[in-house]
Order: sequence, then structure tokens, then C-alpha cells
Amino acid sequence: MGNESIVESRKYYQRNKMLSVMRFHEDVSRYDVKKLTGYSMTTVLNTIDEMIKEGLIYEEMCGESRVGRKPIWLRVNPEGGYFIGVEFNGRLMHCVVLDFKGNQIHSLETPIAEKNSRANEVIQMLKDIIRQALDYLGNRQLKVVGIGLGVPGYSSKKEGIAISYNHFKDWDNIPLKQIIEEEFHFPCYMDNNVNVMIFAYKWLVYHGRCEDMLFVSVRTGARVMPIINNTPVSSTYGFPGELGHVKVRGGSRICSCGRYGCLNSEISDFAIVSKIQDGIRVRRYKEILEMVNGDKDAITIATFVDSVIQGHQDSLNLMHQVAGFLGETLSMLVNIFAPRKIVFYGELARIGEPFFEILRKNVWENSIKENNKGLQIMASEFGRNLGAIGAAALVMQEAFDFVEETI
Repeated sequence: MGNESIVESRKYYQRNKMLSVMRFHEDVSRYDVKKLTGYSMTTVLNTIDEMIKEGLIYEEMCGESRVGRKPIWLRVNPEGGYFIGVEFNGRLMHCVVLDFKGNQIHSLETPIAEKNSRANEVIQMLKDIIRQALDYLGNRQLKVVGIGLGVPGYSSKKEGIAISYNHFKDWDNIPLKQIIEEEFHFPCYMDNNVNVMIFAYKWLVYHGRCEDMLFVSVRTGARVMPIINNTPVSSTYGFPGELGHVKVRGGSRICSCGRYGCLNSEISDFAIVSKIQDGIRVRRYKEILEMVNGDKDAITIATFVDSVIQGHQDSLNLMHQVAGFLGETLSMLVNIFAPRKIVFYGELARIGEPFFEILRKNVWENSIKENNKGLQIMASEFGRNLGAIGAAALVMQEAFDFVEETI
């Protein structure tokens, strides 16, 4: 690396560290930035002047009554840039736009056919939903920093390739990053659709500091992202977090991977719907069949959750079975990672306490007390578009890296 590159790299890091200070502290002045970063006042003054000219930050006079000279606060400008995020799975595609402060200013959801969706159809949906986000921004799209993608199944973040996903036909080694960059001419960043959700927590909840936790997503499959010592537990090669392919005691159904007894085959959205449809054939789940006017193909995971909330006995029994499988699996992770918190994400979370009480009971009964003492198990505070928010936050991470690499 030449001297010029070293200087540019240093300026880039200095700018982003200062932005981090302004982002995560309510009232900061130039002196505060100097104190919190350790940079010289000359560096701080020059960098802040550049960021004001670029429109990334602005000044605001302190409005409080004070003796002496009032400080001038530095604020991150919401209109300094925009981040587009798209996340999808076998059922739904979500898109959001975040402003430069991380506020959600646009959100869109579109369903995906649950069966026989082809790769070209999904890619076209992806282009359409991004185009709608750009249309929403209008002239502001000139300030789009990049597009983030949360991609289901197996993918290569580094190469930008969607490798495989069992719920789409022809979804095989698709250069998704390249396709989107060539279509829209913005930088594109991608990662697994559950992995990106962690960035929403990093930026919008924990402001760069996260306690030991397991983030568990159950939708078309089950995945886990452990965050230990403020760092996501991942790997250089392979596909970590595949909770859905852990074998479970009592599991007997065939999984999409071709094996029997995987957690996915017992608790995923598709597995639950399949169990209900099998049950209808032997005259069970009568209430659910009435809810869909006799069309069992119209049953979704949302139908099941609504049925549980209404107290239908067959659905309550299935909920107990699902929570039991998941709770026993989570207890294994509690013994391994000793987290302080398990955050659960997915449509099942809408059931609320009846579901989480069973989870907690199974975890506490099957993990050591030293690890489960004080453990919290709760629903994610985010809605269905969490993945899209995380994908937009991935752009923030990659393009600005306001905080250090650890989460």
C-alpha cells in the first residue's frame, strides 16, 4: 500500500469513528469528539468541516439556558445518505429504506408463491421492489449509499453468489450481487438473510455493544446467530448457524436436506403447515379448515398462529410439540454458549407467553443452572421486516463502519 493509500485509509477511519461518536451520543461538540476519539483538535476540526460540506452532519446551537458560551452540537444529518435493504425467504420479500440516522422511512412487503417459485421470477421481484424504493426516494436516490441483500439458503457473501435454496427452482449459483449492481449502478452487499438481522440490533438497539445472546430465527428454516463477547460467532468457510439441521429426539419426518429427524422438518413454517394438512386428512384441525373456508392449500403459518391464539385444541397440542422440540435444542446451545438472552424471531413469536413459557420450561429443565440462571427468553422487538432493516444496516456497516468490526 502506497503512502497516499495509507493516508486515505487513515482519513476514512477517522471520519467513521467521529461519525460513530455523533451517532451514539445525544449531544456532542467538537471538543467532545476530540476527547472521545483521542484525535488532535486539528484533525477533528478539519474532518468535521469536510463532513459538514458533504452534508453528512450539521450544527445545532444548544437551546438550554447556560452561563457563558453555549456549545454547538454536532448532529448526523438524516438526509446525508440512504440505505436500501431487501430480505426474502420462501414466503415473503421485504424492502426498507433507512435514512442516514437509521430511521426507517419506507417499507414494502410482497408475498412469494410458496410452491414452485423459479429463480428468474424471484430475481424480477427483487428488481421490482428495489425500483419501487428508488421511485419513493425520487431525486434523493442520488444519495443512495448502497443496496443490501439478505439472501436465504446458502450463499457466498464474499463472492456475492446465491449458491442454493431448496424452496426456489433453479436457484443455483446465481451471481446476485453482480445482477443488482449492473441493474441499478449502486454498490451491493449481501449476506445470509438471518445473519443480516444482527446488524439491525447492532445499529439500532445496542449501539455497538451487545450482551451475550443467541438470536434464533424460525421461519422457512431454523437458524441461530450467537453473539458472545460482543462478537458474532461465525466461520471463514462453511455455513454456520444451521440450527434446523440438528437432529431432534422423536423427529421422524424427512427434511429438505434428504435426512430424517432434522429440527426444520418439525418446527419450520412449512413443516407446521404440512403437519396440519396431514392432520386434516384424519379429521383433525377442523377449526383451521373452517378458517380457510375448506381450502387446505390456503393454510399458512399465520393461520396456525391465529388458531392457537383462539385456543383451538389441536393447534395448542401442535404448539406444545413445536415448542418442546425447539426448547430441547436451545438448551443444548445454552450449555455451550451460556448466553444471557435468547431473542426469538418468526411468526410463532406472535403467540406470546403460552409459547415462551414452554420454551423456558424446556430450556431450564435441560440446561445446567449455572448457565440458565437469569437467562431471558423473549420475542424480537422487530416486526416482519427485520431482515430488510438488517440488510440496509449491512450497507451502513460495509460503507461506513461507524463502529469497530466487533458487533
